[in-house]
Amino acid sequence: MGTTINRSRRLLTVTLVAVSAGIVGCRETIPTSLDDAQLPGEPLTLEIELDWNQFGSGLEVFGGYGKPQELGAGIIAESYAGTLSARTLVRFAEYPTKASVVDATGTTREDDDLTYIGGRVMAWFDSDASTNTGPVDLVLGAVQQEWDGGTVNWSSAVDSVGVDIPWVEVGGGPVSVVDTATWDPAEGDTISFLVDSAQIAAWGDSSDKTRGARIELVTPGERLFMHAAFLHVTTRSSINPDTVLILTTPADQATFIYDHVSQPPANGVRVGGTPSWRTVLDLTMPDELTGPPELCAAAGCPFAISPQDVSFAGLSLRSRVTEDAAFQPSDSMRLDVRAVLSRDALPKSPLGESLIQNPFGTVIPGDFFGLQDGQLVEVPITSFVRDLLSEPEVSGRDRPNTLALISKAEPSSFAFASFHGPGSSMEPMLKLILTVSRPMELP
Repeated sequence: MGTTINRSRRLLTVTLVAVSAGIVGCRETIPTSLDDAQLPGEPLTLEIELDWNQFGSGLEVFGGYGKPQELGAGIIAESYAGTLSARTLVRFAEYPTKASVVDATGTTREDDDLTYIGGRVMAWFDSDASTNTGPVDLVLGAVQQEWDGGTVNWSSAVDSVGVDIPWVEVGGGPVSVVDTATWDPAEGDTISFLVDSAQIAAWGDSSDKTRGARIELVTPGERLFMHAAFLHVTTRSSINPDTVLILTTPADQATFIYDHVSQPPANGVRVGGTPSWRTVLDLTMPDELTGPPELCAAAGCPFAISPQDVSFAGLSLRSRVTEDAAFQPSDSMRLDVRAVLSRDALPKSPLGESLIQNPFGTVIPGDFFGLQDGQLVEVPITSFVRDLLSEPEVSGRDRPNTLALISKAEPSSFAFASFHGPGSSMEPMLKLILTVSRPMELP
């Protein structure tokens, strides 16, 4: 157990005032006066680290929280890290049926008889979360098979309860190629695919369950993060045929499918991903401490820890190179920690409120899980530790002693965060900062 000592000093200034009692040369010792020898010593602040076997047990990793469509973005990859291919599927909403048009007399009128003559699909990418630094080629295709945006995956177009309809070709195919485009992040964050009038008409049929677009990457070895896709429909007015309008149609459904599923780590901590991973662990606080020497000298040992002694408690984790390179973070990760309210109900146990005050959680640079292996990440759990040291609840029930490490939103990233687990040289530790008052010395 390593210990770093930080002493916090409090200066107490006492002013003594001499009061004349009418008898010159007489002095009395007033029993209620302050005497330095009777004051409690200055408080002592100690930083203590507990090894895993002194506080932790029961570490488990669970997966399957959330679905790809809940990420609100698209993932597109081709042989990334030699193992991952991913494609994004989009189904656009119904087209606008009316528009305001200025007629030949200069009067603005509502035109409800528009003719759709073409359009463009605009895709918006996140250059920071994507891996490419140069141009990449993409293909927009029209889906030819019925698919369900809520259950679709790499092998199945529909995968609901009692219904499993496989793709004719795995990966969302076959498709009819609509257009190709090149995205160069040095030139901006968007690309445009040209869509002809026939395809615009086909996608305008809302009763067609096959309608939808598939965006895939041709350039191998990269993984792209797509924020959104929109369909800009070009229309001609019936009121003024010389007027051409461009109307925007958002995506009604958007999801992605991929062909490589990572397995949970044999030993280690994993958080995040899509669907998301959680790591749970049990935490037990020692009733007493028998060191370090500074604590024993100040407050006596064995020292019984009370909630008010804990100024700070944090779970210390060491970052780890992602076990599966296909899910390597390229952007920052946001970590959260919550109490597991019913361990017996795992993996579906309800969780308590976040123990992290920062609304963004603990933000961790993506490089920590690559080149900067072994970086310290401190997750604050002060209120949780104080509760463990408190008396049982009024109901007599034990307070929860299981923690869940999760991503701030599930899912919030396709990649996941990895940390060293118990038994390694960089296993999790519990950091405690104790502020202990020295006992008052009585004459």
